[in-house]
This record gives sequence, structure tokens and C-alpha cells, in this order.
Amino acid sequence: MILSLKTFAPSKLLAPYVTAIWDYEDLTGSDNLMLSILPDTATYLCFLYADLLQTTHKGGVYTTRSGLAGFQSFRSDLGGLGKVSGVSARITPWGLNVFRSGIVKDCAEKRVDCRDIFPRYSIEKIEDKLSNMRTAKERVQCVEDFLLAILNRDNEDLLIQKACRDLSASNGNYPIRMLAHNLGLTERTFERRFLNHVGATPKKYARVVRLRNAIFQRKTLSTWADVACAVGYYDQSHMIHDFQELYGISPESLYPQIDVSQTIQFSGLLNLNQTA
Repeated sequence: MILSLKTFAPSKLLAPYVTAIWDYEDLTGSDNLMLSILPDTATYLCFLYADLLQTTHKGGVYTTRSGLAGFQSFRSDLGGLGKVSGVSARITPWGLNVFRSGIVKDCAEKRVDCRDIFPRYSIEKIEDKLSNMRTAKERVQCVEDFLLAILNRDNEDLLIQKACRDLSASNGNYPIRMLAHNLGLTERTFERRFLNHVGATPKKYARVVRLRNAIFQRKTLSTWADVACAVGYYDQSHMIHDFQELYGISPESLYPQIDVSQTIQFSGLLNLNQTA
């Protein structure tokens, strides 16, 4: 099935904190397709204006309309309770704090109703506006206007931004103690600041980045043992353990879906039931 997902680049002012904005009029389709989001270090802020979305994550089930999914270290499964229509902002690992400070840790590993973190009336106003807009461009602009109105760059931490970029550039293989030292911080201070701005420890963040790199390396390497070696695992068994613990599925079962995915290159969104 082709996902009804349109991708828009954020405006210049939002670009340091938002990687993409998606519009979808019927995300799960008439067959109520079950989608998944693999851990990808991002935070997802979703404004829905039709029916409810049900998210299963680590044994918890969350039923919301507009909601926020913070940093996750395990796969989330998404299902619609009807027609799932909305606009989602894919926020950078460090970006949430500039839109709503002090909630990053509390939003990690769960989906939180937007009414619990923003004024209820403002969320209901956005949902109402979105439901009456005819085009994707109008809906995306509506969400951008909301984000720009609450943007507070005084709450960003440039050192943590750099740390995230350095960990991602190293594919999760930058020693945490060395990274802290190079940033001019003690390891303890670095971990505390990272957790407050990302919602995870640097070690957990690196683990997610390393495993995500592994699924893409398989395209160019002939065996999973070669992949494990290339991405920095001690051996193949350690990598398989991470696949099961973070994705809940084996590499062999996951890879065919990765190979035909429309969305995995730029996000964690994936249809685990699709076939080539």
C-alpha cells in the first residue's frame, strides 16, 4: 500500500529544530493498516483532526487525538480507530525544549496528549482549523504558525546539539567520556544536560543510532556478521540482541520491509506488513 503521506520542508526559522512536516488525510487507509515507528532519535508532534490514533509502546497502549511521542528506545506500533488525518512535525532530538521546556524527560518512551502539555484551547483550536482546511499546504502552514508562536530559542543548548550531531556522524561510536571531554564538560554534567534536552542518556542515544545504521549497511554488505563488524558491534549476537530489544524483531524479518519502505530513509515510520 502507498502511504498517503506528503512531506514538507520546514521554514527557515524552524529548520534547526524540525526536520520535516508531514500531512496525511488517511494515514492507515481503509484497511486500517498497522504502521510502526522504529527508534530514530526524533520526537513526533502530531495534530490530528479526524479520528483517534492508538499507539502501543513497551506494553502501554495510548489512545489520543493530537499527541507527542518523545524519544523512544523501542518500536511503537500505530493503529487508527477510524480515519487518521493530521499534520505531524518530526522534531530533532534536541528540538522539543525550544517549543516546551521542562517536559523532555517526562515525554520519553510514551505518547502524551497535547492537551496535557499545551493549553487545551490552543490544541482544540488547531484541530478545528485543520478540519476545515482544504489543502495540505494550508494545514502545514497552520502547524508552522503554532510552532513559530511558541518558539523560544533561549531554551536551546548548543553543546547538546553538537553532541547529537557528533554521535550521529560517528554512527553511535563516539566514546561518551571522550565526547564529554571534547565539549569541555565532565561526564556526569554532560549526561545530565543530555538527558534534560533529549530524554535519553548519550549511551542510549548512541545505541539507537548504531542500530539504525546497521539496517542501512545491509544493503551493501553480504551478511549480518559483516554488518555487525562494520557498525561497531563486538559480534553478530550483540547486534541481534539489540534488534530484538529495540525493534522487537530479528534482522532477517525486518530487512525485507526496510528494502521496500517509502519512509524509512528519512524517519522511523515503517509498514512491517508490506511486501515488495
